[in-house]
Amino acid sequence: MKRFCQKLLYIFVLYLILGLSGAALALPEGFLRIGDYGSEVAQLQSELAAAGFYHGEVSGTFTTDTQDAVIALQKALGVEMDGIYGPSTAEAFQVALGQGRLGDVANSAELPLQGRVIGIDPGHQAAEDPDLEPLLPGSNRTKPRMTKGAVGIKTGTPECRINLQIGLKLKGLLEEGGATVVMTRDSSDVSLSNVERAQLMNEAEVDVWLRLHCDAASSERTSGTHALIPSHTYNADIYKDSLALAESVMERFCEATGASNGGITAMMNQAGFNWSSRPVMAIEMGYLSNAEDDVRLGRDSYQIACATGIYNGIVAYYQAK
Repeated sequence: MKRFCQKLLYIFVLYLILGLSGAALALPEGFLRIGDYGSEVAQLQSELAAAGFYHGEVSGTFTTDTQDAVIALQKALGVEMDGIYGPSTAEAFQVALGQGRLGDVANSAELPLQGRVIGIDPGHQAAEDPDLEPLLPGSNRTKPRMTKGAVGIKTGTPECRINLQIGLKLKGLLEEGGATVVMTRDSSDVSLSNVERAQLMNEAEVDVWLRLHCDAASSERTSGTHALIPSHTYNADIYKDSLALAESVMERFCEATGASNGGITAMMNQAGFNWSSRPVMAIEMGYLSNAEDDVRLGRDSYQIACATGIYNGIVAYYQAK
């Protein structure tokens, strides 16, 4: 009840100011992001609270709670969701304030993924499965059903855990964007092979699906992100759409995270690709063999940036179709 009354007070004061000035309230200028602090952050938090997007303390420190609120605001305003409060978001917010749309801005925004069915496969699982399965339908060539995955060189965190944490964050963003989400797993205590994961997505008739992974390299200095897609040789039917999806996701992922773009590689030896009838890509979000990547990938704020970049890439992919 107290929070409800506070929100009413925020909105009353805001509309009073708007009514007296006849113009949108001046909002923080420049860029505000995770780690920033000061009066501009406090002002932003107050305005987000007044609009119903922020429910935390007006502390003046840009925390993950503030970032989540900015992402929710950006989604409602229909601007790029990067969790950073910059000029484009501020301008759209001021327009909404000036038009008196505070009460229903979240409900009036178009859902960019309405009607889409998106698959998420957080790679690997707690226990590896060395038994063999066919590399592609009708082939005698085989590969292990599921490998162990990488392990953080500094933190010791297993790849399967990071993939799932980011996958769940991405799931939330996609659902808020209007999509129906199909997950291969919501726990690491599963036993699913690469072929079974592809078959699950085929049966669900997803529009596209994304395989979330982290990588490891022989050199501890190797860092950044790269993507994998099915080969034209084994899966020509989905090659073009898979490539377009990967190009879109890689561009936005690197924008959101600052990771270096290692490009896109078509793979012939991936059972998960070869058995898929739906457009698919795998994104290697960083190298757990690199100490900086390892630590970064374990941070909640960076995981939000990863999920946000992938989400933006999916939205851009459909906008370009």
